[in-house]
Amino acid sequence: MKNQVFKKIILVLTVFSLISCSKDDDVPVQDPGVTLIEKQGEWLCELQQTCEDIYQFRFLEDSKISISIEDVTGMSVVSIDLSSDFGQFGGPNLLNQGNLTYYGCTLQNEEISIANISISETGIYNLSVARDWGFSAGFDGTYNLVITSDTPFTEEAVVIQNVEAINYERECL
Repeated sequence: MKNQVFKKIILVLTVFSLISCSKDDDVPVQDPGVTLIEKQGEWLCELQQTCEDIYQFRFLEDSKISISIEDVTGMSVVSIDLSSDFGQFGGPNLLNQGNLTYYGCTLQNEEISIANISISETGIYNLSVARDWGFSAGFDGTYNLVITSDTPFTEEAVVIQNVEAINYERECL
């Protein structure tokens, strides 16, 4: 009797271990994405430098996204750029009707909020959050970035922080 019970236990354990091992174990799990991301950022710019933090996100075609830069400190003036990743930063800005300028309509420590930005194709997009040297006071400041979307999206890369904004120009449309 003890031998039969022992055999049944071994059989049950074997079946459970076979069930838990599947051929799909090596398939990488894909991130389903989120519809809201909140990040804290900070700038520490060099003397006479407009610096920026660059984020990368993967958005889906026909998505509607909103971007807000909130709780700006350090007497900072914010400008932003959202462009497709063409292998370089600074492509046509989706926030300024495809111009190469940054979108910036604020004074010191004012927030930026843009809603209903249409994403025309699935891909990786660069979001640059710049601190305008000419209008800001001092070298540093902080902000909160909030992005929402009506479809899931993912963050793609590590944030590039405090790099000089090359060919920087801002425009308010």
